[in-house]
Amino acid sequence: MQERKRHPFLTLWLVVIIGANSIEAFRQFYFPEMFLETYPETPEWLFVGIGLLAGVNIALGTALFFWKKWAFWGFFVFSLGGVLLYLQAGVGLQALFGLMGVAVLYIALQMGGVNKGWIQLD
Repeated sequence: MQERKRHPFLTLWLVVIIGANSIEAFRQFYFPEMFLETYPETPEWLFVGIGLLAGVNIALGTALFFWKKWAFWGFFVFSLGGVLLYLQAGVGLQALFGLMGVAVLYIALQMGGVNKGWIQLD
């Protein structure tokens, strides 16, 4: 089997995904009052839901480092779930920015010519 090579932008984006979701999980579990200052009507269960989704996204980003195609689809589905939770919190259309991460991930997987990440996924 040929050695797999990851485009540097894909590597960078996976690090960003894992890092940003780590920060989000930490923030939701330990500092929910930061969110409540802006959206005071947010039910408490939403913090747990968003924090858990962020934890799942960390695991999915890690799986993508190990070339698992199902992790991309999982990231897409759980990002949709995150958008729904943020809409429930009252964030509004800004919640759709959560899907931009999926779009950038897809673009990053298409970079690299013969070493495209997408065709190397199992």
